[in-house]
Amino acid sequence: MITVVMLSTRTLSCLVLCLCASLPCVALHLAPVMRLSADESMRAKQLVQSLGDAKERIAKAKVAWEQFHQTYQAAHPNVPGLRFTDDFSLAFALMSSSVDEVRQVTTIELTAEEKRKLDSLHREVTESEQSRRQAERNWRDYQHQLMADHAGHSSTGSGAIVELANDKQVLIPYPWASGLTFTTDFRLAFPLTF
Repeated sequence: MITVVMLSTRTLSCLVLCLCASLPCVALHLAPVMRLSADESMRAKQLVQSLGDAKERIAKAKVAWEQFHQTYQAAHPNVPGLRFTDDFSLAFALMSSSVDEVRQVTTIELTAEEKRKLDSLHREVTESEQSRRQAERNWRDYQHQLMADHAGHSSTGSGAIVELANDKQVLIPYPWASGLTFTTDFRLAFPLTF
C-alpha cells in the first residue's frame, strides 16, 4: 500500500510538472504600474495640453507660411521656384542660363506690406517651433522625473541613463527605461514595453 502511494505521488508530481511546463507563465502577463498622485496627474494633463497646443500652433504657422508662399508664387507664375531672402526684402528664383557653369537668379522686390507679412509669418513659425520644442522637453523631463521617483534608479544594473531637468543623470531600470504610457485620466502609468 505504501508503494502505491509513492507511485501515485511520483505520478502526481510528474503530471503537475508536465502541466506547468505546458501552460504559459502567468508572470508574463503582469506589468508594473505607477500610481500617480493627484498633483502628478494634474501636472501630466497640463503638460500634455501644452504639448498639444504647441503642436497645433506650429501646424497653423506652417500652413499660413505655405499659403503666403503659394499666393505669392501664383502672382508670379513666370518665375517658378520662388524663395525669399532672410531680410524679407526680395523674392528670387534660379533662372535658366545659356552657360551651364554660370548660375543666375531673378529677383523681385517685395512691397512694404509683403515684407511686414513675411516677417510676421517667419517670426510666428520660429516662435511656435521654439514653443513646441520647449513643450516636448517639458513633457520628456516630467516623464524622466516620474520614472526616477517611482521606478527608482541605481548606479549599477541594466537600464537607460536619462537626464533630469536639473542636469542630473540617473539610471532607470528596465522595463521603465523604455518610456511610459498613461491611462487617459493620467492616474496610472505603465512601461511603454511590457
